[in-house]
Amino acid sequence: MSGGSSLSFSPLETPIGWIYIVSDWVFITEIAFERPPYPERQAGGDAAIQLQEYFKGERFVFDAAINPGKVSAFYTVVYKALGEIPYGVTCSYKELAERVGRPSAARAVGQAMRNNPIPIILPCHRVIASDGSLGGYSGGVAIKEKLLALERQYAIARKDTAIWTRNH
Repeated sequence: MSGGSSLSFSPLETPIGWIYIVSDWVFITEIAFERPPYPERQAGGDAAIQLQEYFKGERFVFDAAINPGKVSAFYTVVYKALGEIPYGVTCSYKELAERVGRPSAARAVGQAMRNNPIPIILPCHRVIASDGSLGGYSGGVAIKEKLLALERQYAIARKDTAIWTRNH
């Protein structure tokens, strides 16, 4: 996450409860599930609109300006690959590790998901365990279940849902 006093947040009521969009006036730096310790203002801007569209099933890809802060090179690669998982599609931590060229790094991928400061926009809810169980989620497994159900609902209605393959 970005540091400094220039951060503020905007609350957004959603079907999964309140979320808080943290911004540094230029980038979205965090999506929080609990009220953050920054001043409240209308910080969400375009991201708030895009998130509202997402929850209505009208947006399938985000293009809001984000900055996850100072993260390792590995996390940067993982977050980039994470952003490529299509709406309504899940993959395992192991598959994501393979996708970033580190097939034995499934646990490290899990840590990257755990430390993802911008969930939903960087869709870590789409990453599940190899056995099909959900694994964890920063907002709680119940929220992860709701996000996946929401995406399944709208993905079924879409005719152009992309198939994500290792060759993608």
